[in-house]
Amino acid sequence: MTPAAAFTLVAHRGGALVYPESSAEAFEAVSRTAFPFETDLRQLQDGTLVPLHDDDAGRTMPGLSGHPAGITLEQWAAAGIRHPLGGAEGTPTTWEAMLDLYGGRNILVPELKDPSIDPVAFAETILKRGIQDKVVVQTFSFPAAQALAGSGLQVLYLLRDGETPDPASISSSGIGHVGPHKGISAEYLRRLKDAGLTVWPYTVNDEATAARLRADGADGVFTDTPWELAQQLGL
Repeated sequence: MTPAAAFTLVAHRGGALVYPESSAEAFEAVSRTAFPFETDLRQLQDGTLVPLHDDDAGRTMPGLSGHPAGITLEQWAAAGIRHPLGGAEGTPTTWEAMLDLYGGRNILVPELKDPSIDPVAFAETILKRGIQDKVVVQTFSFPAAQALAGSGLQVLYLLRDGETPDPASISSSGIGHVGPHKGISAEYLRRLKDAGLTVWPYTVNDEATAARLRADGADGVFTDTPWELAQQLGL
């Protein structure tokens, strides 16, 4: 079993079942812990990168709808983010603001959700700050993962449920992390580990699944409830 101290809980969307999803308040709360924090990135109308999972803002942001490419920075800043428990709305932020506040201080795990984001140009925004040791960039695109790794970033290659690409091909591309679906088999997880990869399955919100993956050799999990899961696992 992986030692407790080595099992990483990544705060998915800033802990989306605890705080307003991908909000300034969520990231600030996570920043006061040792949890790396995950966010999806999309581009607004002017190219500003913002934390947003969906390709339509309406699910999480009351009064704001449509693809982020049609939303202005002013509209974004004036909106709110729904609280998962019915509390006060959260405050939208930007990737640049997150880098200013937490870059080099916390481990950031952004996903390039918007396919129009240029991986190499994105890598340069990290490299120019010299914080590449504190950033792990995610993508479901293997070519994008290769480009990011080739630029000198730490990369997590995301796998959809049932995908089992050759682990050696992943590691030989300079990719160091893999994010498989939580339904990953113990056998495939072992193959990923044998290839020298760090494995963080997604998205795990219950103790039983987290404990199973931990026993199978996972290095951590993405979770919407990192505080609760840490307590349940005794971390």
